Amino acid sequence: MSESNTTELNMFNYINDLRKESKMESNLLHKRISDMKDELMSEMKSMRQEQNEINKKMDQRVHNLEKWKWSIVGGAIVLGFLISLGMNLTKLFT
Repeated sequence: MSESNTTELNMFNYINDLRKESKMESNLLHKRISDMKDELMSEMKSMRQEQNEINKKMDQRVHNLEKWKWSIVGGAIVLGFLISLGMNLTKLFT
């Protein structure tokens, strides 16, 4: 009976060691996953900030182009108006 108890005790210790080892591996995996999540979140945050800066620059460029476009359109309207006035004046004097 003593040999049976020793075998049971050895089996119990072996199973207990396996459980501890499994727990340690599980904890290590959780730590690695958590660390990786933190790194990814940090990288995503920096990418979002860079993208916001690019968007602001593009918005400013589009705004400047729109101002330029409307200035040209306004100038063309004024020029067309002046030309039409000039044509009407030449008709009056001829």
